[in-house]
Amino acid sequence: MKLRRILPLAALAAVAAVFGAGVTAPAGAASAPLGYAGAARHTGFSPAVAGPLVNATSRNWAGYAITSLSTPAATFTHVHGSWTQRPVTCPASDAWAVFWVGFDGWTNGTVEQGGSSARCVNGTPVYQLWWEMFPTNAIQPVLTINAGDSVSADVTYNAATAQYTITVADATQHTSFTTNQTCAANLTCSRSSADWVVEDVGRFGSGDFFPLANYGRALMNNSVGSDNAGHSGSMTASSTWQRTKIQEQDTTTTYATTGDTSTNGQNFAVTWAHQ
Repeated sequence: MKLRRILPLAALAAVAAVFGAGVTAPAGAASAPLGYAGAARHTGFSPAVAGPLVNATSRNWAGYAITSLSTPAATFTHVHGSWTQRPVTCPASDAWAVFWVGFDGWTNGTVEQGGSSARCVNGTPVYQLWWEMFPTNAIQPVLTINAGDSVSADVTYNAATAQYTITVADATQHTSFTTNQTCAANLTCSRSSADWVVEDVGRFGSGDFFPLANYGRALMNNSVGSDNAGHSGSMTASSTWQRTKIQEQDTTTTYATTGDTSTNGQNFAVTWAHQ
């Protein structure tokens, strides 16, 4: 079984180590039950062969990741996506779901990301825009939005400054934020994947997850990326990119399902299945 083009064994071990005893809340984190949007917790690959499209399962991610098939592998420099913030219902009083684009987390234990959040607070949904540099900090909420708002997110890496520029915008309310971040000195942010993800939020210290807020069917649109080898476009734009289609499930439960990409490789749907 060749995993080198799907998930290197060393990377799989690194991701497992991140989740081994539960992620520890960063220093200075508030006493509120903060959550994190972390690296994928892999539960399976099928088929286990290299190719332009493979299927995989994860306990916390649903969506798509692209990785480089080049030798040496290219690294990703830009990722963009947009979506309409889905209204959620709360199958539990603290249910939560996040929608984001970013780098890393599929083949390693870091993630550089921005997106929108639908969090149930005492059973009432709260919608926000946020960013995170996992595992350095928690989800960082910045702006409050409404269900039905049109959201877009970009993450760009500048090699000259080693900075990640994370921009998330709400076109409906004409609001946005931009933050410039660097990879923590004790980490390696390799930009080995570009990701478009709907995620079940993790609980600090437990290795477990919040119940998944019911978002129905979420459409992820305008999914494009670029790498440092000059490839740019939709997930299907380059023959050097491998798409991984990710279903959110463990050994007994399917939490969310991911549909096929559209003909142009830019759009897909994720459908909620279980809290």
